[in-house]
Amino acid sequence: MDISGEPLIAISNDLTSVTKLFHRVNSVIPDEQTLVTVEPETVVTDALALLEKYGFSQVPVVVGREVLGLFSYQTFSRYVIKYSQEAVVKSRKFELLKLTVEECMDPKPHFARVTDEFKAWFDVIDRCDSVLVGSPDRLLGIVTAMDILRYLYNVASPFVMIGEVELALRALMQMAFDGETLEACARICLKDKYDQDKMPTQLHEMTFNDYIQIVGDGRVWSHFELVFGGNRVRTRAKLEQLRDVRNVIFHFRREIMVEEYETLAANRDWMLQKVRAAEARLKERQQ
Repeated sequence: MDISGEPLIAISNDLTSVTKLFHRVNSVIPDEQTLVTVEPETVVTDALALLEKYGFSQVPVVVGREVLGLFSYQTFSRYVIKYSQEAVVKSRKFELLKLTVEECMDPKPHFARVTDEFKAWFDVIDRCDSVLVGSPDRLLGIVTAMDILRYLYNVASPFVMIGEVELALRALMQMAFDGETLEACARICLKDKYDQDKMPTQLHEMTFNDYIQIVGDGRVWSHFELVFGGNRVRTRAKLEQLRDVRNVIFHFRREIMVEEYETLAANRDWMLQKVRAAEARLKERQQ
């Protein structure tokens, strides 16, 4: 238990389990990834059809367990241009449909280890759109730019949404009244929490829970009714839901659950609607 009475996250003494806390290449490989490969003798039309079928941009060229290269839209277009130019120079017919994967692949693809920091491979992935994971005789997976983008989005999106919500809440409170009124409301709503000489009177000095205490207090709700609309009790309940999820996220108490993520996303959208409505009302009053 920590000093607040919250249970601490249980961390295994196993080094392998602890290193999983860090964002490395093995974290980015999609759990549901199925390795699809082609043989070097595969004609490019069949390989391109395979890419289209699975929505891939590249496919490893493999014989047995040995990776010979990587075939992709990028390598295909590069070699088609090369062979076309050679055919023109030598005045011979270029038979595109007879090309094999072996003739249009990158024979020296890049291999990352599962323990590598994936940021170390950004330049390669930017240039080639992917990196193979494992070794030429033991292919474990493929990491693409989109895999990294999805992974980073999943990791960062709760923090981003909480940041949006907190900034939007401050903006709505600023729309509701001026600094003097805020100070007066704080002294009414937070008097049981702070000594008068330590009372926060500016929004940036307050905690998220302070915001809830002020916005959700029936004695000052009249200031907020126009910008938040709806019911005070319902508004406070939504803000409390956001606070609870925020505490889980920022204090790393445990992994956020699906239901909590959905609550966060729904309440973030609710806050966005409140901001849009408040801005619309403000513009209408200014006209």
